[in-house]
Amino acid sequence: MATKMTMPQMGYDMQEGTLVRWLKSVGDEVSLGEAVAEIETDKAVVEFESTAEGVLLELLVEEGTTVAVGESIATVGAEGETVAADGDDSEEATEAEPAAEEASEPDAEEAAEAEEDESEADAIPLPASPSEVRASPIARKLAAERGVDLNTVEGTGPGGRILRSDVLAAEPMPAPSEEPEEEEPAEAPEAVEEPPMPEEEAPEAVEEEEPAEAVEEESAMEAPEEVEEPVEPKPEPEGSDMGLVPLTRMRQQIARTTVGSKTTIPHFYVSTDIDMTDAMSLRKEINASLEGDARVSVNDLVIKACVHTIKGFPKFNSSYTDDGIRMHDSINIGIAIADENGLIMPAILDCGDKSLTEISVASKNLVMRSQSGTLHAEEYTGGTFSISNMGMFDVTSFVAIIQPPQSAVLAIGTVQKKPVVQGDSVVVREIMSATLSVDHRVSDGAEGAQFIVQLKEYLEHPLRLLV
Repeated sequence: MATKMTMPQMGYDMQEGTLVRWLKSVGDEVSLGEAVAEIETDKAVVEFESTAEGVLLELLVEEGTTVAVGESIATVGAEGETVAADGDDSEEATEAEPAAEEASEPDAEEAAEAEEDESEADAIPLPASPSEVRASPIARKLAAERGVDLNTVEGTGPGGRILRSDVLAAEPMPAPSEEPEEEEPAEAPEAVEEPPMPEEEAPEAVEEEEPAEAVEEESAMEAPEEVEEPVEPKPEPEGSDMGLVPLTRMRQQIARTTVGSKTTIPHFYVSTDIDMTDAMSLRKEINASLEGDARVSVNDLVIKACVHTIKGFPKFNSSYTDDGIRMHDSINIGIAIADENGLIMPAILDCGDKSLTEISVASKNLVMRSQSGTLHAEEYTGGTFSISNMGMFDVTSFVAIIQPPQSAVLAIGTVQKKPVVQGDSVVVREIMSATLSVDHRVSDGAEGAQFIVQLKEYLEHPLRLLV
């Protein structure tokens, strides 16, 4: 039986993705887990791995097309197997063609008869309802927001399906914006409970008998017009009249994620200064005997220290749910990677069993593949704890926003020399500031303080990181 492969959800709030490039062609054999396409999410380009095994029977989406999560993009089945012409998901697609034709002929005749009956009953043909128009969920939502009539939009997707880009290219219809203005005055008198009065006479009765209320009703009816006027210029920011820069898909995703995090996750913060003098000396000794990607960075030391600390405080490697706190077995450390387009936070998977040099190699490999667009989906979405390091920008300290559905993120600044009082003396030490952001639904301030103090102990006594 043919199997449909659908647009995957590579992120807890991902709504759509763009199919950048097909890596396989129709007729090619594909195995389970084999890369068949490259998909651009809001933050990265990720290889899409086949969810079925067999022969690639058809490609339902052209390269460059934006598709909603869950929509079919390809069909995989046995060699020579037939599929429905329009890519339906029903099991009837795999039945013999004669049976399919016989089943469809009566339906076609009935549909034709029904159309004739409707045309005789109604003098004016009714336009297709929005539900009958073939359009993606994202296109429907966007059309509703922009006031675009889907019946007037020509779809460029498979089988004439209306896509998000088609709605963006369409101009809002003037009729829908005018109709509410004419209908609202007729509907407004319904609030005045006078059943015997016809709709057309209602406004006259209100004006003659209750002038005071009529004035209030007219002002109330005019209010929607004032509210609707700012809504109409929505499509204008795409041009240059407003002088606005359109948001990229990545920036839109960052906006959704950060707003969602700050409005749904109650953050609290704990900060401390960490003496990195011994850690920097150990790093220098280790790197003296290493080459290439194995050379250890400050961030690698922090990752390793976080792994050790999490093992003692597993609650910070969890996710909050309405049913309880979900504890994660694997420690997947997300690292913030910035480029000219925005910020992503892919994860180094299974850090719990990795040595310091293994973490160093994995970290550099992750950065390289994020830049080349070859991240795996689980690296993009599988983080359980994150680290944001702005030390390379000479930032001394800052606070980071938690990446949902994680429960904590560590923000670290640059390592700089500072005077420190030790006993009765003032000495110069290499100090790094660290701030832990925590989901208050998962943990409390005392536990957050214990976590960051333990992290400080590991970094100030770095030999423990090698055990």
